[in-house]
Amino acid sequence: MPSSPFAAGPAPGERTADPSPCVLCGEIRRDTLFHKQGYDFVRCASCSLVRLDPVPDEATLREVYERSYEDGLYAVFANASDVRSATADARVAAVAPHAPEGPWLEVGCSAGAFLEAAGRAGVDIDGFDLSQVAVDAAQRRGLSAVQATAESFVPQRRYACVVAFDVLEHLIDPNSLLERAHDWIAPGGRIALTVPDIKSPQARLMRRHWYYYAPPVHISYFDRGTVTRLLERHRYWPISISSAPKVMTIDYALTQLEAFNPLVHRAAALLGRALPERWRQSALHIPTGEILVVASA
Repeated sequence: MPSSPFAAGPAPGERTADPSPCVLCGEIRRDTLFHKQGYDFVRCASCSLVRLDPVPDEATLREVYERSYEDGLYAVFANASDVRSATADARVAAVAPHAPEGPWLEVGCSAGAFLEAAGRAGVDIDGFDLSQVAVDAAQRRGLSAVQATAESFVPQRRYACVVAFDVLEHLIDPNSLLERAHDWIAPGGRIALTVPDIKSPQARLMRRHWYYYAPPVHISYFDRGTVTRLLERHRYWPISISSAPKVMTIDYALTQLEAFNPLVHRAAALLGRALPERWRQSALHIPTGEILVVASA
């Protein structure tokens, strides 16, 4: 296992003489699906997991995350408090029926929206995130968050449920997180995660223009079969797999489209401007192609 959740890789635009093995099955052979923003999207010839080629290195990812939290898309997300809170409330409600009594841990807690939502629901919860900017924002609101990686995080207790929303697709080696999480989960506990589903109707319709095809920050691309196989490889047994819509306003959705799919954004923006302001600001449960998986540990 690498020494951090991001293992060293080539710089953007470079190609390695010997391609790295698939993180799910170890296969070397792959098929190139398409090229986007300096990266090839390749599918494993054995298990069908889709990944970036080349894989970005740890330094590149850290720089992208910190810059994005300061003035990029993650800053937009962090500042959209109503959107974040509504989605977090929905995720607490979806996970809670499957979780035993006890404290929770959030991996990739960002600025703390889910920590707050869980707290409102009476859950005792801690969190950690790679971004110091995000953690500082969470701590200023009195939330229990620390800056750490999966490799450096040292739990002070065991957790009844570990959640990792929109995390697995960002990791150079998701195996490291899943293996270490066993040390954090109490006997009989649960792990819950969301990932974009490349076999969702949204992904099939939009193809390479799908907003979750987002290099370099999204590295691995799962479907229900590959994420189940990855979890079972690490002794997690899925008990629930369901769609995970995000709660957002039309204006917020247009902001995301502008960044990830300018072509679709131009058409959608024309329609959006024709709608009344109160409609554009109303919270909607929008299926974006993500799935929520809850598994026993």
